[in-house]
Amino acid sequence: MEESAVKGIVILLLSTFGLFGNFNIVIATCRKRKLRNKAGILISLLAVYDTICLIMLMGGGVRMITGVILDRATCFRTNIVYFCTQMISASTLIGLASDRLMAVSLPIRYIYHHVAYTLIFSSLPGVILSAVFTILGIIHIGEDNIVAPVCLPNNLLPPWIQEYSNWTLLSMHSIVVVIYSSAYLVLFFQKRRHLKKSDLLSSLENHERAMKSITAFLVVFIVSWFLNRIIFIVIAPISDYTNSIYIDIIKTSAAVPVLISYSHCYYVYFWRSSEYRAAFIEQLTMCGVLKRKSYKSAVTSL
Repeated sequence: MEESAVKGIVILLLSTFGLFGNFNIVIATCRKRKLRNKAGILISLLAVYDTICLIMLMGGGVRMITGVILDRATCFRTNIVYFCTQMISASTLIGLASDRLMAVSLPIRYIYHHVAYTLIFSSLPGVILSAVFTILGIIHIGEDNIVAPVCLPNNLLPPWIQEYSNWTLLSMHSIVVVIYSSAYLVLFFQKRRHLKKSDLLSSLENHERAMKSITAFLVVFIVSWFLNRIIFIVIAPISDYTNSIYIDIIKTSAAVPVLISYSHCYYVYFWRSSEYRAAFIEQLTMCGVLKRKSYKSAVTSL
């Protein structure tokens, strides 16, 4: 079996696990009122965006298995939805990190902060950036209409536009790390400052519990996403000057970190969040995956 076909099969298998998890997150958010807070809605939105990306990746996996090769113009038309979703998802991650920062730095004001503002703030920058790069791509797509061995968002634009878009995504994810780290620092100082104010301290402790689950989710996402960037930016150019089998293996597995970044949210929240875990177990029981006795014992152990 050819290497590209193996990649395609791996993409299809891992994407299936991701789609299962993302669907469960969206369903749980719709079913459970307590999960429809500001952060919960953003997490559900991210699950929707991840689902879109996984579906587009599965299309790429099918093309790898069948040996279909696209030129850049066709690749652009095929994957532009994926490209735009990536940008909006990165913007939503910034919104999620900003939501946590506001929750711990301005806990009273955060209570009255309307969820619509959070959604607009989270999505609008990504929509604008993706629109800009899409328009540039449409204008300049004929400049370098080469055949792409594998059609991915990393190579669907002319090189100079692609470089700007890659650095934009890198900057957005770096901003997520900075904002979320700031939120933890603010939380630490806020807890010390309000030790004698029981109401505020209780609110901060609730936000801290939520942040622990979100932290695990963000760490897995950021590490897997940056690992993929390192492979494309550092490892891939090296392969042009060496025939090392280890470099080839790393290049072959480049899709795995991306698939993990789009698929892990459900499994992390199943592990880290008692509220999400209870909702997920209930859904598995309703579908007949778990027996009723197993559901009751799992819930009582939460």
